[in-house]
Amino acid sequence: MKILVPIDGSKISKKSVYVAKDIGKKYDADLVVLTVIPETSIFEQYPTNFPYTLEIERANTERAELVLSDVENELSDYPKKIETFYTSGNPAQQITKFAEEHDIDLIVMGNRGLGAFSRTVLGSVSNKVINSSKVSVLVVKGDI
Repeated sequence: MKILVPIDGSKISKKSVYVAKDIGKKYDADLVVLTVIPETSIFEQYPTNFPYTLEIERANTERAELVLSDVENELSDYPKKIETFYTSGNPAQQITKFAEEHDIDLIVMGNRGLGAFSRTVLGSVSNKVINSSKVSVLVVKGDI
């Protein structure tokens, strides 16, 4: 069994890691942790901002690596295989695509993350993943 845990560094994504860890231990599952770097499409419209786009992409990549490193440390005692990945693009699309391409059995994710509208009851990313994924999704709720 393989469990995908999409994270963004928010408190609720950390909570989803712990939930996935508990489920994974019970079902002898491998954990796959994914973070998605959001697109920087606003800068692509203005070619003169190209150097800034590269800086933003570099900063986003460094942040993704840091977030994944923190999770690896938190899961250091996990008895099964742990893999970490990062990609870029539309988060919901990348999560569902990743799940299909890597034979994921379950997605465990938070109900909201670091987005601008993180106070919504169910975040747009988790909502899109629930409605478009062919894989079962467990949504971990945070404090409202």
